[in-house]
Amino acid sequence: MVAVDPISLIPILTVITHGLNTKKTIKLALSVFLITSIVLTFFSLFGNNFLQFMGISISSFKIVGGLFLLIISYEMVFEKRIQRKKSLATELIDDKEINNLAVFPISIPLVAGPSAITLSVLISKDMNISMMNFYTQIFPLILTLFMTSLIIIFSNFFMKIFNKTIMNVFQKIFGLILGALAIEYIIKGSYELL
Repeated sequence: MVAVDPISLIPILTVITHGLNTKKTIKLALSVFLITSIVLTFFSLFGNNFLQFMGISISSFKIVGGLFLLIISYEMVFEKRIQRKKSLATELIDDKEINNLAVFPISIPLVAGPSAITLSVLISKDMNISMMNFYTQIFPLILTLFMTSLIIIFSNFFMKIFNKTIMNVFQKIFGLILGALAIEYIIKGSYELL
């Protein structure tokens, strides 16, 4: 939930989906759900093996991922992430082709961005395929992506309910949590390398 940060996506998704009718918005939400589910589930299941194939240790990835997450948390707390995403959204506001919007910019990098992919790879370290791991590691991911797709469908409605101040508070809280998580990854990765 923290890595995907669906709450901060509400204003951006409102800008992107503005002018789309309900049928196109639902099609867009379903496409985003499928794309992000496939990408993040792949990295949750095989991310560690992919790193080994590339010759990168999970400890090194934890450190670099933690540093990257720390930068993203800084952007969230100081509202730089929303500004960057808004500028990306305004550049693509005239492009209403659903398939293109579903892939870029919504699925990648807004929903399945670097922070979500980093966390998925880190999940894959201890992943062995079992029902328990599905319920504890994959199911929460799918649930978060489903909630994000619902936010796409109801983005214009949410924008009327939440004012900018409330969304800023949520973003800052998520940013602090993500920052603490980033520090944990840096400490654990450093300890494992020693």
